[in-house]
Amino acid sequence: MDCDYYLYVLCLIPCGCMEFYISKTKYSSASSSSKSVSKDRGTLFFIWLIIICSIAFSSYYVRLGYGSKIISNHLFKFYFWIPFSISLYLMGVFIRKQSIEQLGKWFTTVVRIDECHELIDSGWYGRMRHPSYTGTLLYFLGLALLLNNWLSLFGLIIPIYSVFFYRIHIEEQELRKHFGIKYEEYRHKVPNILIPKIF
Repeated sequence: MDCDYYLYVLCLIPCGCMEFYISKTKYSSASSSSKSVSKDRGTLFFIWLIIICSIAFSSYYVRLGYGSKIISNHLFKFYFWIPFSISLYLMGVFIRKQSIEQLGKWFTTVVRIDECHELIDSGWYGRMRHPSYTGTLLYFLGLALLLNNWLSLFGLIIPIYSVFFYRIHIEEQELRKHFGIKYEEYRHKVPNILIPKIF
């Protein structure tokens, strides 16, 4: 089996442990009151379900040899493709970690907004409105490219990106409801959802 797969697994394990830890410790914010109600609409469950199924699907079919290689030239793969994929992965982990720290006590893994909730518009949040998701999507892109397989690329990216875009849509709705004109001003100030000056 190619080293692509082993590098993928090597990156996937710490990433999975990090997300599991975040889910267990950040389910609700430190300041959440008992009256704070989750507006998640079950998306946390679906995010985990789709991530696990996508990873299992991609890993299984790559191991069986299905799908064609994206890059077959070994020199190009070792000197560009693998370093590029790992760089995307590490950049994603870095952005996600920093954006969670910048949101501080207001970060939760479910959509939950308290009455005293503050709108953070500095750091990464001054460049894009959902940087923690940018980090997540970026490291999944790095992982998908690391497998170097067209089938696994689409098998990971399409379902995972779709469920996160739906989650972002729900968060945007709830933030607009809670903050009203203040959030509209923030949207005007920071028009990009995931990528500064692009999207």
